[in-house]
Amino acid sequence: MRVLFVTWAWGSHFNPLVPFGWALRAAGHEVMVASHPSFAPTITAAGLPALPAGRHVDLVEVLRDTLAKAGWYDKHRQEQRKAKADKNWSDAQRLGSGAGMRRGLNVLRVAADSAAAMADDTVRFIDRWRPDAVVYEPFGFLGPLIAARLDVPALRLLWTVDFLHSVGDVEEELLGELAARIGAPRINAVGDLTLDPCPPRLQVVDDLERQPMRYVPYNGPAVEPAWLRRPKRRRRICVTWGTSIDGLALNDGLLAPAVVRELGKHDVETVVAVVESQRELFGELPENVVNLGRVPLDQALADCDAIIHQGGGGTTMTAVKNGVPQFVLPILPDTMFNAQHVAASKAGTYLWGGDAWGERLTHELGQYLADLDRYQEEAAQMRAEHLAMPSPADVVSLLEKRVR
Repeated sequence: MRVLFVTWAWGSHFNPLVPFGWALRAAGHEVMVASHPSFAPTITAAGLPALPAGRHVDLVEVLRDTLAKAGWYDKHRQEQRKAKADKNWSDAQRLGSGAGMRRGLNVLRVAADSAAAMADDTVRFIDRWRPDAVVYEPFGFLGPLIAARLDVPALRLLWTVDFLHSVGDVEEELLGELAARIGAPRINAVGDLTLDPCPPRLQVVDDLERQPMRYVPYNGPAVEPAWLRRPKRRRRICVTWGTSIDGLALNDGLLAPAVVRELGKHDVETVVAVVESQRELFGELPENVVNLGRVPLDQALADCDAIIHQGGGGTTMTAVKNGVPQFVLPILPDTMFNAQHVAASKAGTYLWGGDAWGERLTHELGQYLADLDRYQEEAAQMRAEHLAMPSPADVVSLLEKRVR
């Protein structure tokens, strides 16, 4: 069996595809990962073969440009200021009363442009290679079009809660022209089957056909640091803000330094997992900080009692896998979506990032720590549900039967 993977050039979108690619290759199948040429080294570093498709695209620069031209940064800061001035500012208003979703559509258009840039080289390749199935991440919009052109199964592999479950509502606007250009008889942006890493209590409920598949964390090569092998003396709390905040120049929304200062008032150990460019934002650290900088999150969370983060998909799912209760401080529409689902699962709680300052942060963080035992019970139950889900290897066996 030959399986084509499609992703745009963003690490946190590609990484969750990797374990399924490994499982397919371990079962003797051929895999190829199509993305922008600049992303090929990231793909091959994961042990998978890369298909460089289309022209060079600096996705970080394109996204920053797109958001700036759409006034996203100005509107984001205005909403932050409004929230600080008005404690009755609701969650819907905080996301811009629909403006947040419209700004999200701007990002989807970048994903559609990404698909168009990759299309010609990918079509030439698949017409020769003839894959039996296509696996793609939710922003890899070329994937379902290629599958439709070849009349093979399109498998959409999620990285977290399905924020784009209703993307079919705008698929014609986004992809209609590209579908016609490459001879795809349908768009089908949500695919024929969604490979879903979320336990049922965490996921949206809809009519899409979903195949549960256990989340296996992968964030590139990792080395276990020496400090992580030393026994902890107190409850250990991880604070991380992912990598996208830095990549999209949103470090003014980095709430981690304020969180770390608040944790300095509590009898806990604090592990701060941030990229190097964010280290200087923390200033003088409380004495209870045992790490500041990059850390392999899966290994770190195996020995943590809680995590405080921005709501990114990889962080959310790695916490689920490790049974760690979450306190989420989101500032983006997709991270708010994740946060609300974490709270609904009872394995954590959230506070909109615009409110996470001063007395409100002090109170909510203190309440979270006071309720930690209750959240830990729910997180442990969700971990058990997660571990009971089929592994990537199990899903390979199911795919073999579907393709035959």
